[in-house]
Amino acid sequence: MFLTVLIIVCCYASIKARPSFTDTDMISSLPGSPWNTGESDYYYDVLTPEETLPVITTQSQTFTVDLGDSVLLPCDVEARGEFSLTWRRAEEILWILREHSDESFVKVTSDPRVERVRTSLKLNDVQAADQNTYICEVSTQPPRTLDHSLSVRVPPSVYPAHNRSVVIIKMGSTVTLVCHASGNPMPNITWSLKGGSLPGPVDRANLTVVKARPEDNGQYKCTADNGVGQPASTTITLQVMHPPKVREEKKEVYTGVNFDATLACFVDAEPQAQVKWYRVGDIPVDPLRLIKGIDTNKRYSLQFERVQLDDFGYYTCNASNYMGNSSAVVHLSGRPKPVRYFSSTQGDKNTSYTLVWDVVSYAPILTYSIAYRNESDMEDQWVNFTVPGTTSSSIYHSKSHTFTQLDPGATYYVKVSAKNEFGESDINETFSFTTFNPAGTDSPKDYQAEGEDPSINDQFRNIVSEVDGDSESQGLPTSVTGDAETSAIPRTEGEEIHLRKKAPTAESAAVQDDSSSAVTFTMTPAEKRAQMIALVTAISLSCFFL
Repeated sequence: MFLTVLIIVCCYASIKARPSFTDTDMISSLPGSPWNTGESDYYYDVLTPEETLPVITTQSQTFTVDLGDSVLLPCDVEARGEFSLTWRRAEEILWILREHSDESFVKVTSDPRVERVRTSLKLNDVQAADQNTYICEVSTQPPRTLDHSLSVRVPPSVYPAHNRSVVIIKMGSTVTLVCHASGNPMPNITWSLKGGSLPGPVDRANLTVVKARPEDNGQYKCTADNGVGQPASTTITLQVMHPPKVREEKKEVYTGVNFDATLACFVDAEPQAQVKWYRVGDIPVDPLRLIKGIDTNKRYSLQFERVQLDDFGYYTCNASNYMGNSSAVVHLSGRPKPVRYFSSTQGDKNTSYTLVWDVVSYAPILTYSIAYRNESDMEDQWVNFTVPGTTSSSIYHSKSHTFTQLDPGATYYVKVSAKNEFGESDINETFSFTTFNPAGTDSPKDYQAEGEDPSINDQFRNIVSEVDGDSESQGLPTSVTGDAETSAIPRTEGEEIHLRKKAPTAESAAVQDDSSSAVTFTMTPAEKRAQMIALVTAISLSCFFL
């Protein structure tokens, strides 16, 4: 019994004499434990107080800069102590500041644009690829970081899809023109057509041309704009292949033997057409004598240096490409041009009126055909007759004719055509005039041509001459016709003369011989003088507009 009590007392004393163990101490003392270093049965960790750790005082920001500018990304750190500071672009390390002194600076990147300003990062000549997240990191446990976002404003750029600046399609096809743009912010895209309006719908970068026509040919401009720098643009040329379209410059070209002449036509074709000139009947023109030409306006010409008699006729301008062919016909003519009238529409006589006209003809005028009627007559009741033609040393021929036995205050319509050896002129215009109404209170005032010297009228009044009149028609109202040679009038073709003055008129009396059907004319000196004034007026007006 005594022995048992003694054993219990000894065990209790042994337990009290040994130090106490924590759970960690027990684990550390285990063989193979990572906390068992073999040198000591205990591990001690000295912790840094929170208030002594570095503090980043800068706030995270988003920086927006233009391409090519510089930017400073701040990172102010208090109490950095012996902790290192690292700048990264995403995962790429730019530089490291290991200790507090500057000698510990280590630049990792080879980019010369990267600089250090104390603990901040400076980036020069910013490029589009620099847009990213930039991180300032202090090597505490855990690390303390600051993030900055850099956005780079980039001017727009634009280019056609697949770099196709020329798009060729067939007529009737549908095509979509596409251009691609880049920039920051993303540019807005607009379309325009040089010299015209857009033919189809636009969906941002896409322009659709539906059932393309030749009129859709042109340069389509795609413009990108994002408010940074200047807008950028690119041009896509659309070529719609189509058969030739041929249009003559003049349907009829007037000329004469030994004069020059030029026939011309305009050809629109894609691809460019082959153009040939033929005489009607597919007879090729003589290449040794005629000159062919083309200018930038797609005008194809056939030039005659000296027209010969057998050159007159019809010529075909034929154009062809692999899409088709077309042609136009031009008439090389020796007949007179349409007559031009110079008289006033208001007469100064109640029963007579003198009409003055001229015509361009490269050959002598054989006859003039005259038709007139009273406005009150039916449209088909024209009185027709002819008068002798004129011979002139120039291409301009003037003539006058006096109508008599007219109704006072009445309106008449007149048509005059000229005929030479090559044919008769067209009648492009019906001239109208009104005789003087004696019942009115005011007499018509003399008219005057634009720029005419008023002294000319006074010179006419001093001219006294006899003028013979004749008429080739029988049973017609009596009339007097005069002509004047205008060889000294070198006017140009197509010249238009606008008059404000009435041509002088002369009233003639007619005496009918009962014993025969012939018509004879008797004119008083005053009437002859007036007739001569009319003829001189025609000559003077032609000279005046030289």
